[in-house]
Amino acid sequence: MKKLITNVTLAAALLFTAQPYNVLAEAPPFLQYDGESRLQVTQLAQYDSLAGAGGTEILAFDIASKKAFVTNGAEDGLDILSFAELASGEFRQLESIRRINVGDFGLDQVEDITSVASHPCEDLIALAVVSDPKTDPGYIVFLTKSGDYLTHVQVGALPDMVTFSPDGKKALVANEGEPNDDYSVDPEGSVSIIDVSNGVTSTSELEVKTLSFPEELFDEHVRVSSKGSAAQQIEPEYIVVSDDSRTAYVALQENNAIAIIDLQAEKVTAVKGIGFKDHSIPGNELDGIEDGEINIENLPLLGWRMPDAIDLYTINGQTYLFTPNEGDARDYDAYSEEVKIGEILDQIELNADHYEGYSQEELDELVESGLLEEMKDTLITAEDGKNDQGIYEALYSFGGRSFSIYNADTMELVYDSGAEFEQIIAEVLPEHFNTTNDKLQFDGRSDAKGPEPETVVVGRIGDSIYAFTALERVGAIMVYDVTNPADSQFVTMISSRDFSVNVGGDVSPEGLVFIEAENSPTGHALLAATHEVSGTVAVYEFTEESGALSPIPDVNEGDQAYPYIIELLERDVIDAGAFRPAETLTRGDLVVMVSRGLGLEPSDAAGPFTDVRGENASFIQAAYEAGIVNGTAEHLFAPEQSITREQMAVIFTRAFDYINEETGERSEVTFADDQQISAYAKAAAQYAVELGWMTATEEEFQPKAHSSRAEAAKMISLFLNDL
Repeated sequence: MKKLITNVTLAAALLFTAQPYNVLAEAPPFLQYDGESRLQVTQLAQYDSLAGAGGTEILAFDIASKKAFVTNGAEDGLDILSFAELASGEFRQLESIRRINVGDFGLDQVEDITSVASHPCEDLIALAVVSDPKTDPGYIVFLTKSGDYLTHVQVGALPDMVTFSPDGKKALVANEGEPNDDYSVDPEGSVSIIDVSNGVTSTSELEVKTLSFPEELFDEHVRVSSKGSAAQQIEPEYIVVSDDSRTAYVALQENNAIAIIDLQAEKVTAVKGIGFKDHSIPGNELDGIEDGEINIENLPLLGWRMPDAIDLYTINGQTYLFTPNEGDARDYDAYSEEVKIGEILDQIELNADHYEGYSQEELDELVESGLLEEMKDTLITAEDGKNDQGIYEALYSFGGRSFSIYNADTMELVYDSGAEFEQIIAEVLPEHFNTTNDKLQFDGRSDAKGPEPETVVVGRIGDSIYAFTALERVGAIMVYDVTNPADSQFVTMISSRDFSVNVGGDVSPEGLVFIEAENSPTGHALLAATHEVSGTVAVYEFTEESGALSPIPDVNEGDQAYPYIIELLERDVIDAGAFRPAETLTRGDLVVMVSRGLGLEPSDAAGPFTDVRGENASFIQAAYEAGIVNGTAEHLFAPEQSITREQMAVIFTRAFDYINEETGERSEVTFADDQQISAYAKAAAQYAVELGWMTATEEEFQPKAHSSRAEAAKMISLFLNDL
């Protein structure tokens, strides 16, 4: 893996080193960041439900017809799409073939479709339909793959996930059984098994068997709280089935456990807790404090992994379970286990027996230094970590901020990605570190669940096996080579979220489906990702790449800006890596590049700007001391603010005068839109055009317009060559 930043501040958001973006024409902005190995990734398609948040949640794919079936929670329905026309190198905006509403099934008091599954060989899909109220038994509705209704059966309360066994003989349903908000009704969680071995028609009478989870099957690591019976606390979240269709594994998220079902006997055989992450241990660091900084460090927190959508894959004859360690609290009007550390400070006496990374002396020193006060807003569970006197000897947080791999036979932990997710995001997207999914808020999720891994899927590309983990909050997908599970390696991070607005592009990946090359319409592996907040589906194509990497991977030699960008690289104005050519140039971008191009000595002086820190602050300070730039307000520089053309002209002109130690003669303004140019910028705008650094279109300077980074590369290159 590339060297990762572990302690940086918000000023690292000044992306003046070439950051790794690949931009596809017509597609949403696309980010790809690489570790040691490389996959070539492009976005082939996007489907926009036009329903906004909840418009796309879960997707199933049919290999034969190349149809995709997407649940639409915003419209209480199902959208059917076709991937058949997808082609490598061509971005497509997909449209729905058909939309089906939950009201079309003739069922009374139903409100939502939560999941969809496509039968591996028959003309059959299954939909999980929730009743209103959700505490009543729900339904599985069977349709043809054209969307025509066949029949339905009743299952447990709140069916949240449905899948078919690989042999196509059974449909399995995770009935989550959540309570209502006032906790007056709390159904037991269960799994329903539906026999579809004889096919499903409009006249079928299907046999349904619903399994509960006897407490005597719980091992000592299963998490059980004080609210409700053990059976009520069981909340099945997701089901995966072994390749031979003999065994099912069920994620019990709130219980931090995996249940195992013998599908031949149709019986639960074990419920096994999967343990927690000790964040006091090196390798398990996290940023657990919302303080406006990136500080990935060891803290006295024990993170319940609590996985959501798990996956299963067999490698060299051994079956492994892959878990995205999201975390989830019981949080209802009548009962919530969530508590902030600051609310229980007088009830905490940390005991080093619970932490591998601290001695008692070290823990006491941390407490005396005020660490718990710094962590006052950090969310933990009120249920765990207490001794017999009700004193918290350990602090348990929600989620692991990672993905894990378990031996499916023994449930032993084989691998955990540790602190890498947050470390990678800190390097790639420092200005959006631990942001949330509906608002760009730096560091906003550090005191909760961080990037929040939601889903993981596993598939083969060429000779390698990869795990894809969706990060719900930041809006990215982490890709790891898991060919050797115990030595899994980070490969790349991708995102098609538009980080220039709160909700833009593809935001908040919820469900992932991997389509292997032999089943893909393009002949290459595809990954389809539903994005819940934007209501979109993104389809990415993966190919393996060999040979040396271009120093600027997101700009082609034939692109107009390529020679100028390469010249900036050779002048040490930018660093090797992707350049993000389509992004809008910011104030910070320009000033740092100009400062580096002029060879200004980085200043050690403390500058006047409170919003500029980190490694690029010295270049901005040097330009300020040279009289090339000013702030936007008292003590503010606004480095991330888009820069206008007239502001660029002023900076170029001041820099030119600084290097030449004199002020050149200025002509009168002759632009057709000169009335729109600010008085302070008129002479500079004319000068920049006369010397060829900037251009005017149809005699208009367009002073308030912004420029892309590619356009700016040409201007900066021409300007530097004129010095």
